[in-house]
Amino acid sequence: MNRTQKPPSRIWDAVKLSLSAYWQVRKSLLVCCALAIVFRVALPYAGIYMPKAVIDLIQQQADTERFLLVVGSLALLMVVLGYGKSFTDTIVDHGTGTLSIFSFMLKTLAKQINMDYEQFEHPSFRTIMDKSEKAVQSNHTLAMNIPRTLVQLISNSFSFLLYAGVIARINPLLLLVLLFCAGSNWWALARSRAYHEATREERGKLNRKYLALQSTMRDPMSAKDIRLYGAFPWLKGFLKTLRAQYRQAEKAVLTRQMRVSLLDAALILLRDGIAYGVLIALLLHDELALGEFVFVFAAIGALGGWISGILVAASDLGKAAVEMSDMQAMLGYPDRMNTGPGAPLPGKEDLPPEIRFENVSYTYPNAERQALRHINLTIRPGERLAVVGANGAGKTTLVKLLCGLYLPTEGQVTYAGKPLLAYNRDELFTQFSPVFQDIHLLSTDIAGNISQQPPDLTDDAKVIRCLELAGLMEKVASLPEKEKTLLVRAVHAQAAELSGGEKQKLAMARALYKDAPVILLDEPTAALDPLAENEVYQKYAELTRGKTSVYISHRLASTRFCDRIILIDGAAEQDSIAETGTHDELMRLGGQYARMFATQASYYRRTGSEGQTDGA
Repeated sequence: MNRTQKPPSRIWDAVKLSLSAYWQVRKSLLVCCALAIVFRVALPYAGIYMPKAVIDLIQQQADTERFLLVVGSLALLMVVLGYGKSFTDTIVDHGTGTLSIFSFMLKTLAKQINMDYEQFEHPSFRTIMDKSEKAVQSNHTLAMNIPRTLVQLISNSFSFLLYAGVIARINPLLLLVLLFCAGSNWWALARSRAYHEATREERGKLNRKYLALQSTMRDPMSAKDIRLYGAFPWLKGFLKTLRAQYRQAEKAVLTRQMRVSLLDAALILLRDGIAYGVLIALLLHDELALGEFVFVFAAIGALGGWISGILVAASDLGKAAVEMSDMQAMLGYPDRMNTGPGAPLPGKEDLPPEIRFENVSYTYPNAERQALRHINLTIRPGERLAVVGANGAGKTTLVKLLCGLYLPTEGQVTYAGKPLLAYNRDELFTQFSPVFQDIHLLSTDIAGNISQQPPDLTDDAKVIRCLELAGLMEKVASLPEKEKTLLVRAVHAQAAELSGGEKQKLAMARALYKDAPVILLDEPTAALDPLAENEVYQKYAELTRGKTSVYISHRLASTRFCDRIILIDGAAEQDSIAETGTHDELMRLGGQYARMFATQASYYRRTGSEGQTDGA
């Protein structure tokens, strides 16, 4: 469906979703919204009725007692209505967005964390997520303030009907003129909103590019390269270009909105000129009493405001519905993995299980060629498997397919004889202890980073044991708070900072703590030198004896201890597994693995000889 062709139920769905969220958070707020409508309608009406009542009493030469009673009662009523309006307006104007934004932020965060990783990475979801996040950026966004907009729309609509009835009683044609002007303004406003929607996607892309580049320029990880390579002038020019393109796109939208405002001003002039002219003519011909003239005169002046309020509120509600539909699309984005009941996992006596790739291929979204092609692989229980290959060959993709982060676009992966989809996704994840190259720390203490659990569920003794096995205990023991030391300085000012190698050891301790039957190491030792990496892998092989282990490394010598090595060739046309065997078998084969190994070995020999020469 085209983005500008909105289904009729979109606004109603947005209203239901918003009101239900508020009802769950604070029911009293919606009660205040209902009362605010009453006060917003009653107070202005009492304000224009009071002069009529005073003039009528004077013309009727009412006695002092009656005059004071009527006028005093109206004045007291206006005081009560004014207090009620001020009270409810404060709650409606300042309470709606704040309450809603936290409710929806929690929902969107829960969705992003709990959804399939593959779907989370999908470009279409990233686009939807960027749009939906704009709706919860502040409590001033329209989607967060649907109750406030409804209060404006309903109160303006009731007031319009009330005042229209007053005017129609005097002259129905006058009401038709007012409605014609309102309809013309609505048509112009609708065209402006349609253009706003038609360009929303493109403006959103420009804004995302601008913010992404701005974030890169501010990122401390990029700061060294920007300074040392003198890239700031180029990046600054690129940033200016993006900003100019975005401002030009926004200018086109604002220009149309300005034209609508000018048309609105012209229609108000025409509407009020005709209306007041008719009223004055009726008064001069004694067809309208002075009190009635004042009353209707004020009603006509106020009617324009109610009409404009209806148009603006209706337009805002339409925009809010678009934002809310983006949020609904994000919250309802489908998962591919099985998140419902699944097959029972293998019992302890059957662990670790056999894992099989059956003619598996995978293609990334919008990619022109497959990342992996026709993988047929059986990983035997307890096997130590090494996966090697050039950058971009598909090694990490294979690991993500193995543990269920991705689902094949062709073929299937089985775990203990059943397809991955047969298992509940989250239960399946308990079977894997991964250590990826990109290691992210939680803003909690070291123990929590290892257990991935709150303090009351963390086994401190087990944490210390895993730190010792991973070779990080000496570093942790040197810290003032030991394993209770906080990490991530961006959150905790007193947090400790770990080096790249220390982070990788912490990630390995995390995998040991989980103690899953399948261990996945996706180049986690990239920050270590070759000798240290080989030592870590050898130690890890001993620690995980009896478990299935999959190792990915660029350094081929580090994987010689594995039972089997497979070489992934990203350029292969038929089967991405180009070679398979032990280290000695692949060396005798004399293929890609042997050539890569020889190249790396010659580099280290050359570097070593140069070092000896320098030492001499």
